[in-house]
Amino acid sequence: MRGFSPGLAARRLLPLRLPPRSPQPPGPRLSSRPVAAAGAGSRTGAMDEVLRRAVPPTPAYELREKTPAPAEGQCADFVSFYGGLTEVAQRAELLGRLAQGFGVDHGQVAEQSAGVLQLRQQPREVAVLLQAEDRLRYALVPRYRGLFHHISKLDGGVRFLVQLRADLLEAQALKLVEGPHMRSIVKEHPPTEAEERDRIAAAIFYSISLTQQGLQGVELGTFLIKRVLRELQKEFPHLGAFSSLSPIPGFTKWLLGLLNSQTKDHGRKELFTDSESREIIEIIGGPVHETLKVVLSSNEWTQSEKLVRVLHAPLMRLCAWYLYGEKHRGYALNPVANFHLQNGAVMWRINWMADSSPRGLSNSCGLMVNYRYYPEETGPNSTVYLGSKNIKASEQVLSLVAQFQKNSKL
Repeated sequence: MRGFSPGLAARRLLPLRLPPRSPQPPGPRLSSRPVAAAGAGSRTGAMDEVLRRAVPPTPAYELREKTPAPAEGQCADFVSFYGGLTEVAQRAELLGRLAQGFGVDHGQVAEQSAGVLQLRQQPREVAVLLQAEDRLRYALVPRYRGLFHHISKLDGGVRFLVQLRADLLEAQALKLVEGPHMRSIVKEHPPTEAEERDRIAAAIFYSISLTQQGLQGVELGTFLIKRVLRELQKEFPHLGAFSSLSPIPGFTKWLLGLLNSQTKDHGRKELFTDSESREIIEIIGGPVHETLKVVLSSNEWTQSEKLVRVLHAPLMRLCAWYLYGEKHRGYALNPVANFHLQNGAVMWRINWMADSSPRGLSNSCGLMVNYRYYPEETGPNSTVYLGSKNIKASEQVLSLVAQFQKNSKL
């Protein structure tokens, strides 16, 4: 059985493109002319020049409503230039230069922020403070917003902006898969000659996460998963299993906190069975909870085969309870679990020592979890989770939870 990372479909699925444009009436036109092949230096110069002409300067606060709009041709030049860039990398470079060179003036923001703080510390009229706060809000508006505002007034401009936004989101979604901060567990490999396409039965998604702080709160992970599911189903009709192999951040921290509380309670509430406690004491010596808290704080415990074997069962059921039973406002406490459950996935299988890297051991004692997606059931599952806060889980997970409730006297 062969698994594929989301990059398999995402790299084919997310090209930057502009929609075909119908003939325009007289006036500023949103035309698209291919940019002639040129060296990187001349292309960079052309980008800087079109941005310098197209992006209007930010008016002074006092003149914000009196400054005339720039000539329509200047904005149309940007649209035309963007449409003429045929390479994804070139368009990304242009948008990057726009964001970096024509964003928020941080010097102005710092100055206005200091003014607001100073006014709040002195007895002033409310109107003075409100105006200072309004100046701060004005300083926080990026300069390129003026360009987009004026483009929206052109014939076909709104359509262009909608497509540009889609291009940007898709480019960022692609960066989730290929970004430099992504820890790649499995790289894309095309099927070998001996591997028949109709025998590929599973697609596995690895570690989907945002790499850009400015996109926090934008559900690009959800967007990517759903798009890739549809694309993979088209390309590989025989695929029957779609699943993530996800990290469990926070499990080790939660477990150490639990061991610490058990130590203070002098063993009144046990996490381990009597036989497990005896075996652990024989290996590490000393009180179980106190000593184990020290042992699990480092990654050296994995070098003891006996300790790894003894901790297998209790850590599996403790992890199952952490994912299934620990809640925040009724929903799964673990953020990765909550993300996949909101998307309609099933908490499918907990995997022992699936990530033995230093980071994996520090975050989750080496455990990872599968969240399985049944395309026809994701909608109902999501509705049930969001509405009644019930988690849909497999027999393996529920069995481990039952073992926890039976053997760990909490």
